[in-house]
Amino acid sequence: MIRVPWKEAGGALVRRPCRGWPVALRAAHCYVRAMHRSLSPVPAIVFLLVAGVFAGAQLAKIAPLVAWYRDDQGHSLVFIGWLISTIGLFVALAALPVSLAIDRVGQFRVMAGGSLLLALGAVGVAFLDAPLLLLAMRVVEAVGYLVLVIVIPAILNGVSPPALKAPVLAIWGGFVPVGFALADFMAAGIAPVFGPRVFLFAVALGFALSAALACLFLSRLAGPFLAPVRGEAAPGLADSLSRPVVLTACAFGAFVIVSLAFFSFLPVAAERGLLALSPGLVALTVPTGNALAGVAMRGRGLRAAVTLGMTGFVLGGLAAWPAFQSSDPLAVTVAAVVLAVSGGITGSALFASVPFIVPAGGSASVVIGLICQAGGLATVLGPPLAGMVIETGGWAGYAVLLAAASFAGLALLAPLVRRGLRPA
Repeated sequence: MIRVPWKEAGGALVRRPCRGWPVALRAAHCYVRAMHRSLSPVPAIVFLLVAGVFAGAQLAKIAPLVAWYRDDQGHSLVFIGWLISTIGLFVALAALPVSLAIDRVGQFRVMAGGSLLLALGAVGVAFLDAPLLLLAMRVVEAVGYLVLVIVIPAILNGVSPPALKAPVLAIWGGFVPVGFALADFMAAGIAPVFGPRVFLFAVALGFALSAALACLFLSRLAGPFLAPVRGEAAPGLADSLSRPVVLTACAFGAFVIVSLAFFSFLPVAAERGLLALSPGLVALTVPTGNALAGVAMRGRGLRAAVTLGMTGFVLGGLAAWPAFQSSDPLAVTVAAVVLAVSGGITGSALFASVPFIVPAGGSASVVIGLICQAGGLATVLGPPLAGMVIETGGWAGYAVLLAAASFAGLALLAPLVRRGLRPA
């Protein structure tokens, strides 16, 4: 009999016998099974992040196909607008209530169920034509998306090693802009050659495969996300509320107003002919900010996350005026890129703060739900507010709005600097 590593017990590998085989085969067999049940969370983390990016692509995949839906499928622009906005509307209305149920159901179950809903809805959107069925599949997608944008960062917070929690969540903070870029690139490469339906199916398939692999690797790990929390043991809203949580959620709302308003009206502003890069290329610089924040947060704490977030808000506030009021193309272009990159830094920094602001006895799922709820409301309110300001105050008023929202976010984060050495 030979003893080799087999499974985890109390945080360490214990050894179990493999009987009845020659020594070499027994050793190889048990070693392979041990690796199959590897305790490393890295594969799960990687595929969770990839699944998040493909989820972001589901949010963005309709916009490149507006002309096809209108001209070839015969849908009105109003209906297409509903297809685009359905997911954001669900997040705005239900992020907090959903987050309160996640721990009771179990994070792993929620991850699996949300992935199934999003994948089924995405496949339906790819192949259905009837308006009611198409909208119904988009609603199914929206439910899955809503669940996943809360549970994935909560699981990442649970499975990541302590030194990597903040960097991993900082990278997660870029899932929407990276997903938008992925959708644009896939649409440009697939739709003209193979057709829009193949593009839509490819985006759905990419999500389904990455989510399935994430669930597979998660099933090999031991952690609190595997089982639901029953009864009074499940943290509620009161257990997860604190001043740092509320300030961070409000700051995230300010960030979304700046980011969404900026990218929503940048194509219109570019018509003045002063922007040397296309709006799409400007948007592609956002992941640079996400990556910088992820690197900067390795092994760092709340003070670093807050400082990064404040830095992003300051840069965005200072760049808003030249981006829309300068007559120098170089100044306009540089300021637009600074706004984009600073947004990536800010969004990532706010998510990176989550491990440090969850109160003792609170729930990361609920905290993330509060942050997403604030972001969802800002998603609904930001673009109409920006449009109203442009109509009444022109581009100067628009620049003032972006700067004001940025400095409001800065003011909201400032009180957290003093908590930097005392993580919650």
